[in-house]
Amino acid sequence: MSTKEIPFSVNRNDVRPLFNQVVDGFREAIISGYYVSGDKIPSSRELCPLLGVSRIVTQAALEQLAAEGLVVSRPRVGTVVRDRNEKQWRGRVVFVYENGDNNYLKTVLAGAMQDRMTDEGYIFSEASVGRKPDGKTDFCRLDAALSRSADLVLVMYHRPEIYAYLAKRKIPYAVFGEANTKPISAVGAIHLDYNHANADFAAKCKVLGVKEVVEVYWHRLMCDVEPELKKVGIRVKKLKVPVDESEGRLIGVRRAGRLAFERLVDDGRVALLRDRNGRAGARSSLYFIADDYLTTGALAALSYAGLKVPEDVRLATFANAGLGPDYHRLLSRMELDASKAGETVAAAILEFLKTGEFRSGVAVGPKWIAGETMGATTL
Repeated sequence: MSTKEIPFSVNRNDVRPLFNQVVDGFREAIISGYYVSGDKIPSSRELCPLLGVSRIVTQAALEQLAAEGLVVSRPRVGTVVRDRNEKQWRGRVVFVYENGDNNYLKTVLAGAMQDRMTDEGYIFSEASVGRKPDGKTDFCRLDAALSRSADLVLVMYHRPEIYAYLAKRKIPYAVFGEANTKPISAVGAIHLDYNHANADFAAKCKVLGVKEVVEVYWHRLMCDVEPELKKVGIRVKKLKVPVDESEGRLIGVRRAGRLAFERLVDDGRVALLRDRNGRAGARSSLYFIADDYLTTGALAALSYAGLKVPEDVRLATFANAGLGPDYHRLLSRMELDASKAGETVAAAILEFLKTGEFRSGVAVGPKWIAGETMGATTL
């Protein structure tokens, strides 16, 4: 890319400071049309001998022209005149996740973050990290995303290999995940606290006179209600159900929930005992299902068996806002609003980009919604 001859000079007898002369000269040349969109401006170092001023002056002048939206710095190109019809971006953020984490939470979270950050003038992009055939981490997509400069990388979940990779390249990064700790090399951390609403759930169980909660889950238990329930004297049993993912994870989880509750019904472990007048007896458990897809399958099994919730079975679930599960009664649930979580994460990042400080103690998590499926009968 060729560079035009500078159409002005610095006059040491001018009453204006040298900085103002340089800024005024380039501004007039751009507004008058001498420089057009895409024309390259010499670097601050190159401008020193051309204008006969120090680099402090030329650096400050280019920064002022950029602040006015007249020029922009392009990686591996330099400073160029900006198209005045082009949106001026203040910076760039990259959201990184592993291939298997491309789920509902990640999708909605990223969408909310992108909306907020775009409105604030930042480019937001995503990159996934996978595995090579030999099992080693494949950073090719991340490398492509980082071929342009990034002001911050946000890493989803606990991913030490990605942390080390970014630290080695001296790229500032923050983490978003379940671990309530910040890696030494990270600039900040945002806590995804799946247990945020557990105390409210336990308090509701206590009010209802619940004696035992069966916690149903698969894979790993992200939202564990046992610690809070034990604090209020309620027994907890854990039931981990196997999932066959051969036809897809979501289908497999729903089917696992259905099969698990079909077995529970067949074993007589679900429905409340009732007297002649149809009143619930004292032998009962409340089921907390720690996954919304498991709950979908469980509700299907209970409906097929002719059991009503909460009249026959008391139930609460973990759920994602906007995803369900759908039921004709308002589900008692711990609901995570991924869109609001994305707004909170974006706000923390924007604060860092503007101040250089990452606020500690930022957390997102589900809120407790009492619903109807836990019933109101004190046992």
